[in-house]
Amino acid sequence: MKINIKTLALFALITAPLACTDDGDQRGDDTTGADSTGDATTASTTASTTASTTASTTASTTASTTSTTTDTDPTTDTTATGDSTGGSEYAFDDADPTDFTQVDRMGMPAVATAVITDKDLYNQSTPDDDVAGDFVPQIVENLTGLHAALDDDLMLAGLTPCDIDTCVAQGAPLVIPDVLHIDLTADAGFPNGRTPTDQVIDITLAVVLLDLGVHSPGVLAGLPLNPAEGDLDLPADFPYFADPH
Repeated sequence: MKINIKTLALFALITAPLACTDDGDQRGDDTTGADSTGDATTASTTASTTASTTASTTASTTASTTSTTTDTDPTTDTTATGDSTGGSEYAFDDADPTDFTQVDRMGMPAVATAVITDKDLYNQSTPDDDVAGDFVPQIVENLTGLHAALDDDLMLAGLTPCDIDTCVAQGAPLVIPDVLHIDLTADAGFPNGRTPTDQVIDITLAVVLLDLGVHSPGVLAGLPLNPAEGDLDLPADFPYFADPH
């Protein structure tokens, strides 16, 4: 029987935060989830230690994307045509950042979706809160739930799951702090930025589910479970994507 590990994993990523947390455990600073097992407690300590040691090394080479909102449109077309959807010149709102309200933040793909329980609190927080370990208990609890749901299927597929301590150690540098890592002196490619052909979710799943001492981070991306690419070649020039069709 063929087992579609990617489909199972993606389904579990979406449902794990609901399955792994009681209704009362909805605060980002709640640590009851991390105390549920000895492994989770150890993993929480591992992740907290990793968070404090990675903060200084990533500060100069990372960027975090947040979504903000004001009462005015941040872009105003100044072209003669007055076309609000086009033109080469725009006047951007230069208001002080404190005048804006943060409504979302997006760093590494699938983090907020899969391993954060209190998403509203997370969206209003900052990478500094990640480094402080505010969300480590939720991350550890949800990773533990993912492995409880998927490890048997992974082993049936001939893959070696990582134990929770190892998984947290592998994934912590990617999500603590939850930012996009950009090193302009290194080659482009996930997790150093992201190119259109990078199979980001497959790589992320391998990092948090599999023992990288046994498998490479690209092992799931290399399995013929899903189309590896689109039906049209990607152009080498901007916008780097094929035309809609």
